[in-house]
Amino acid sequence: MPTTAPTLDFVADIICPWCAIALRRLVAALATLATDGLYIRPAWRPFLLYPEMPKQGFAQPDHLQRRFGSLAQAARYHAGVTEAGSYVGLDIRYDRITVTPNTVDAHRLLLAQEPHRQFELADCLARAFLEEGRDIGDRLVLRELAGKAGLHPASVNRVLNGDALLDTVRSSNEVARRAGIMKVPTFCLHGRILTVPDIEDLAGVLRAAHRALAGNDPV
Repeated sequence: MPTTAPTLDFVADIICPWCAIALRRLVAALATLATDGLYIRPAWRPFLLYPEMPKQGFAQPDHLQRRFGSLAQAARYHAGVTEAGSYVGLDIRYDRITVTPNTVDAHRLLLAQEPHRQFELADCLARAFLEEGRDIGDRLVLRELAGKAGLHPASVNRVLNGDALLDTVRSSNEVARRAGIMKVPTFCLHGRILTVPDIEDLAGVLRAAHRALAGNDPV
């Protein structure tokens, strides 16, 4: 990839199903652009959907009741999410989720990885939560999943045994919110927030934004 490739910030939270879906769309879109000689350097940018969430997370039924007003309304919303996930190969199983996890440690682990490994690990963590109902706020679970993803235990422990990158995660969340980002996923190319009316046409949106950035087309 050329060193001059523009950076695309993918602002997301691991527990957001739409972020998991968008991540897979993004990986496919970047591959499509690369075949056309258009290169974009992606980067994970942490966003905390619930900044004040306790370390142990939220009990799922209580959380759904607070967020949607009723479990029946949550079920209707989840049906649409599950269908959307199926189009990108995600088998989302809300019936297996008992805890909505705190994702601060997961974000720290992601930021400690080389950029080319961030999205791979993010997909692994999202699948563990959405498909298997794993509590990815639990450090033992994170260590297990990191091992399966091929991360070296020593590097994982350096992050999880202390507070490494904690300020970076919080700062990323605060910067995003000050920029007006209140929902995720959000895409920012070279600092510019992109409007993505149709996630299925993400490659087209990125292609147009890349060319505008290069001065080949009007913004």
